[in-house]
Amino acid sequence: MKKMKKIISFIIILAMLAGMVVSLSSCEKPEIYTLIENILENKTDESYYFSADLNIKINEEYLDEAMPKEMTFEITGEVWDSEANILVNLVQVDGEKYYGISMWIDKFGDRLYVDLNDLSKIILDLLYSTGFIDAPVIKLFENEIAYNYSYSDNYRLCFDLTDFDLDFFDKYIKNIEKIFTIKSSVNDNITIDRRMVQIDEPNDSFYFSDIKPKIDKELLKLPGYRYYELYVVIETDENKNNFMNILAIRENGKIEILDKIKLDCDLSKVRNDPESIYGENIIPMRYLLELLGETVGWDNTDKKAYKIKDGGNIYFEGNLIKSKTYISLLEIMVKTDYMLSSVAADEYIEFKLRRK
Repeated sequence: MKKMKKIISFIIILAMLAGMVVSLSSCEKPEIYTLIENILENKTDESYYFSADLNIKINEEYLDEAMPKEMTFEITGEVWDSEANILVNLVQVDGEKYYGISMWIDKFGDRLYVDLNDLSKIILDLLYSTGFIDAPVIKLFENEIAYNYSYSDNYRLCFDLTDFDLDFFDKYIKNIEKIFTIKSSVNDNITIDRRMVQIDEPNDSFYFSDIKPKIDKELLKLPGYRYYELYVVIETDENKNNFMNILAIRENGKIEILDKIKLDCDLSKVRNDPESIYGENIIPMRYLLELLGETVGWDNTDKKAYKIKDGGNIYFEGNLIKSKTYISLLEIMVKTDYMLSSVAADEYIEFKLRRK
């Protein structure tokens, strides 16, 4: 599935902490932007220390009563080949000195680790208060952390940078310029010949990729984030493999092309008899209904899949193939509240599902 709108991204956190902003009124990138870019993308073989000062002011029209107007950070770090150890200290809030709140950001190859502690929570609250993260998103994220981990137990959140593209941050530039005034300075001229301290890769951590699907699934149940319509096309490739392709439209009008999934059901009867399209079990129940925000379960006693509605279970008839239940369009028509239209079976099997 494509990335959720405004889903929590480590690049936003780094941007706030490191002043990673390209000012629209500036012809050149700030030094710290280049520094962080080099660290994230392993653009230099040099080993060095760096220090930076970062001041963030929130513009008046975006201030909330509970928010500080201004925060100042001191950032120090060591870069060694594809590794980096960065310490962020909050040193001043609204002109008053502040001590005792800090966090580590460590990079080991293509893995980035961020502390989950009081400072990271302050950053998330700031991003929420200024509109970078929607309330449902941050609530689901914090619920997931509270259920499995704890801010107070020094857990670390790990991000995989394998397919990271720094250009992803560009779409936030205008919003940042409106909300924040950011000033920073960097000293990265301290080259080192050998590593002074060896820091082992942390093992008290968990991957963001492990909790993101759970957040995505819960967001699909919420108005505004839900899909309003799914346009489904089932195709067969030259190797006789069947795939389901979906063009999805959210309630806010955003159109997404979802990653296609492989189907293990038999499509031959529908191909030979297009009129049978309504009765054949060719629809992966869990996948399709969860896209529409439904909660799907499995009754191991009756060996049937069901969806939960108003606290009760609605059971579906279907075929169990490789641990997946495939159901018919007729089951969807009878046992759900979605409207089915544009049903066709020719070279492609097509239909639309829409909320009433």
